[in-house]
Amino acid sequence: MSEPFWYDLGESHQADAMVGRLVQVPLMSKTVAGIILETGRPSLDFRTKAILGFAPGGERLPRAWLELLQWLAGYYFTPLPQVYSACLPKTAVDFVFKPTKPRSLKAGSKAKAVKTGAGKAEDGASGRPTAPVLVPTPEQKAAIDEVLESFAPFRFRTYLLYGITGSGKTLVYLHLARRALELGRRVLVLLPEIALTPQTLSRFRAFLDRPVLALHSNLSAPDRRELWRAVFAGEADVIVGARSAVLCPIDNLGLIVVDEEHDGSYKQSDASPRYNARDLALYRGRQEGCPVVLGSATPSLESYHSALAGRYRLLELKSRATGSNRPRIHIVDMREQFELQGSLLISIPLREAVQRALEAGEQAILFLNRRGYAHRRVCKDCGAPRSCPHCIAPLVYHKSKRSLICHYCGFKVPADAPCLACSGTSWLDVGRGIEKAEEYLRDIFPGTAIERLDRDSASAIGGAGKILERFKNGEVKILLGTQMVAKGHDFPKVNVVGVVDADAGLGLSDFRAQERAFQLITQVSGRAGRHQGEGAVFLQTFRPENPLLAFALAHDFGSFFAEEIERRRELDYPPFRRLLLIEITGGDESLVEEHMRDFSETFRHFAEQADVMVLGPAFAALKKIKDQFRAQLIAKGKAPNQLQWVFGQTLERYNPKQPGKTKLRADMDPLSML
Repeated sequence: MSEPFWYDLGESHQADAMVGRLVQVPLMSKTVAGIILETGRPSLDFRTKAILGFAPGGERLPRAWLELLQWLAGYYFTPLPQVYSACLPKTAVDFVFKPTKPRSLKAGSKAKAVKTGAGKAEDGASGRPTAPVLVPTPEQKAAIDEVLESFAPFRFRTYLLYGITGSGKTLVYLHLARRALELGRRVLVLLPEIALTPQTLSRFRAFLDRPVLALHSNLSAPDRRELWRAVFAGEADVIVGARSAVLCPIDNLGLIVVDEEHDGSYKQSDASPRYNARDLALYRGRQEGCPVVLGSATPSLESYHSALAGRYRLLELKSRATGSNRPRIHIVDMREQFELQGSLLISIPLREAVQRALEAGEQAILFLNRRGYAHRRVCKDCGAPRSCPHCIAPLVYHKSKRSLICHYCGFKVPADAPCLACSGTSWLDVGRGIEKAEEYLRDIFPGTAIERLDRDSASAIGGAGKILERFKNGEVKILLGTQMVAKGHDFPKVNVVGVVDADAGLGLSDFRAQERAFQLITQVSGRAGRHQGEGAVFLQTFRPENPLLAFALAHDFGSFFAEEIERRRELDYPPFRRLLLIEITGGDESLVEEHMRDFSETFRHFAEQADVMVLGPAFAALKKIKDQFRAQLIAKGKAPNQLQWVFGQTLERYNPKQPGKTKLRADMDPLSML
């Protein structure tokens, strides 16, 4: 069902029939929620059913929001009903037709006080703490003043706030948000990681004399109901949230902020619509006529290229807000370390630096972007590896769970299960994951409070926030984490950061691999020395000659960009071309190959007419996931409408044999080719 349906309004409801109104209608044998998209008296050759009822509170969705979803459906090749279902969750619809009373304090009861990030007492009912005084530095004030030019009057313009780690980008956001609210507009702030939400909420609530609402997937049921109550009541003046917050149906926006705009978490990759929240933020800013601020210490190549070309206004923060210097970066050659004392996880220089930090009452962060204990497990008797039966991928040994787990489909077997090839029970663990690093750290720093922060330890609701809070208040001395520790955290007592494996991710068959590696190393390095003392970062590598590490050593984003953008230009990759990834999946390998071959022949025919380049088809680097084989085709066009036209023309003519046995999906502007 990809088309809207006509329903009979009836004479008694003419005044209620406004575009955007939420209604209940019959659909087959069920009663479902719907949205009025259009009204009129069309000539229909069939009898229409009647609308059963209107939202009791008169709730309606903004017209601009409906237009946003129409655009999203077309741009990302997703049927409109599927877009509505994804963007207006069941919780919101249930609230409309089964409203609950707003949470409030009874008369005479005491408000629960909680500490905010600024150390102020916050009223548990109103969420309106005493605002702290945060005075901008001259660099911050210059950035604020430039964006404020788009407030008088409000107009759309994109600003790239390129500020080194610790330069105080959040303070710029705070002052801009307060001014937008004073002028009667609303504010939307996007973050790449749920773990960052409590910290940012605390800062905004402490600074703004206004309730600040959170929107992300880890909200409790009461908080989710309260959020949608405020949205439909017109009380959601400030929303801070992860990717999905960009789709919240609020209007009258005066400012949109996308913090850490380079982060891949903004891309929805696992389900349709496969949107990029950063790009949707730009579309919404154009719709609402308000400025959009993209902030990052390591901007995406596309955004920085747009800024240099004049499409975005470039704002720079070159100094740390606290006056501290950037950390010194040390390249540790692990080949030399191996010759000194054999295989080891933590080099001698890094170990000594951590020990000195602990003796000085400071803290350390160690970064290793590999979950589990060992990458794979091999039978000592016959050499057969333990692989996932549903994916072409090795099973990862998780010692804490005593299991071998597939990180793609979740398949799990006991760690001591016998070899499938020879029934052997002796194993060799290959590769070192974060659990093994944690075990090693506990051995060399006995009695030291150490916490591991990865997807496994943070799986419980609030898990990541609790770990980060214990580290921030000093209960934990060493924080060992995956990429979750690299994003936007500010820990005053951290002066030592170690990247356990600086080579990780560089060998991937993806044109963005170098960019991601540089961003990750720079971001995690930026956690060191943000306040007192001199920060030190240790990059452990078996390839110290890698030029990427030389750029990181010098904190030289400009030179990295100059080299990488030329490589992109030569290969005709973004930002010089737009990409469309087409994938066909199915359980029968030969049928997937046949269907993709048929599709690609037609696609190439129309691609030649539209000046669209085609790569493939070929099986994906990860050929099978969840029992589904994956064949891919990549198209490069100078503009999205070229790619959309070619895909549309091909889809009209695509008529595979046994169509129900394969699935076709299209991903506009993909971030990963794996």
